Amino acid sequence: MKVSYLSRILLLLYVAAVCLLCFLHIGNGISMNDTWLGFPRDKVLHFLMFLPFPVLMYMAFHKPAGKPWRLIFFLLVTIVIGAIAGGAIELIQKATGYRSCDILDFRADCIGLLAGCIIMLIYGAISKKW
Repeated sequence: MKVSYLSRILLLLYVAAVCLLCFLHIGNGISMNDTWLGFPRDKVLHFLMFLPFPVLMYMAFHKPAGKPWRLIFFLLVTIVIGAIAGGAIELIQKATGYRSCDILDFRADCIGLLAGCIIMLIYGAISKKW
């Protein structure tokens, strides 16, 4: 089995885990009103959920070709895909009746995506794996 297949399986497991976390009916068992480092806990969790998405997409689908613009384009497409997924998650949560739709959650998702893309851009520049 090639590394890309393992990376794609890991990406699928990640997507399944994010969906489980976003759509699970937790009830009143977990309080999201606390803060971590001065930020609301649920926003930190949204950030952390979307941070690995660009890394996993890179591992699963990017084929380095020695051209920096290809990596930049790949990461832009990754941000768009991730943002669409984050927006869809928020809209679906609104429809569940037991979760809420929060634009600030979506913003945290997008910041996590952007941070993950910056990490991959730095990795590409250092390793020359454009």
